Amino acid sequence: MIKVTNHKETEFIMINIPEILVANGTGAFLVLFLLLYRIRIAQTNQFDEKAYNFMLIVTFIATINETLSFIIDARPGFIFHILQYISNTISSASSGIIGYCWCLFVEYHIHRNFERIKKKSRILAIPLIIATILIIINLLGTGIIFDISKENVYTRGPMNFILYIFVFVYYIESIYTVHKAKYDSILVEFFPIYYFIIPCMIGTMIQGFFFGVSTIWLCVAIAFIIVYIEIQISISFIDDLSGLYNRKYMNHYLNKLQSNKTKHVYGFLMDINEFKAINDTYGHLKGDHALIEFGRILQYSIDKDSVAIRMGGDEFVIFAKLQSDTEAVKLKKRIENNVRQFNIHSKEPLHLSFSIGIAKYNGNIDTFLSSMDDSMYEAKNMHRLMY
Repeated sequence: MIKVTNHKETEFIMINIPEILVANGTGAFLVLFLLLYRIRIAQTNQFDEKAYNFMLIVTFIATINETLSFIIDARPGFIFHILQYISNTISSASSGIIGYCWCLFVEYHIHRNFERIKKKSRILAIPLIIATILIIINLLGTGIIFDISKENVYTRGPMNFILYIFVFVYYIESIYTVHKAKYDSILVEFFPIYYFIIPCMIGTMIQGFFFGVSTIWLCVAIAFIIVYIEIQISISFIDDLSGLYNRKYMNHYLNKLQSNKTKHVYGFLMDINEFKAINDTYGHLKGDHALIEFGRILQYSIDKDSVAIRMGGDEFVIFAKLQSDTEAVKLKKRIENNVRQFNIHSKEPLHLSFSIGIAKYNGNIDTFLSSMDDSMYEAKNMHRLMY
């Protein structure tokens, strides 16, 4: 996403400006149209929704910016010299930012787990931080990433290739995340990982081999369009209200669990206590808010090998790969503590409490579900006796 020029290439760019305007103009239009459409029909406020929209914004800015850098290349004057540095600095940073956000988007869209995002975001930030440091050093006039001559002609620096390496590292990491999740029986059959990566790589290679042919950001825009269309298929597995996986996904997970003979899986079936009273006292909007908050609490409570699901109504379930009953008790206490903290710090008038049943998978799905159900209703009855 960074260019290299000499005087002959500069002359070619001047001739090819109309084609560049058409390609990047089309890319900018596609991204802006998709962004405005998504904003208009926004259904949730989940992390992956925000990450996807942010990537669209960065792509739109990068597309406009690259067009500007091509137009002003080799134009004399101090103002154009400054604009060259600004535009090419933005170009140098944009691809890494999108690669970083893409990995986080893939991670959350598959696992819907804040704990995984927190851990992975720190590790994935390392290449981006290094790239940022190199770009800042380049602004001091070192020319390690790119240089702008006195004639305002852009040339690529000796460490420019590192930015490409970082982008491909992000692409490879996202592919690994998808295939690892598929191996672990998480739903990824419909995740269009290659629909994004292949167009981006093709656009990068074409522009790399044929300088002056602007294809990168157009291909990125097309990739986002394709990904958006394909992801609509997997949305049927997401609960609209809570943002967790739904019962349809639970059935898929259990089928995978049975066929893969996975061991050390625990199920946690939960039911919000007096949920009808919340609806009757505060109204259904507050009841919906209680479901949303409880779903968010579960997302923050589970670790990287767990998945939270809203079965329907006020019933939720967690499936977690744990090594012992002790770890299962720790997860239960973590959920209870997070609910307690919500009740202490929330400004909402409602008070959340829940009953929970825990069972370990023994190889039979029916027995597994029945054990969870029996355990949960036993806890429910104890709550009624106490209150």
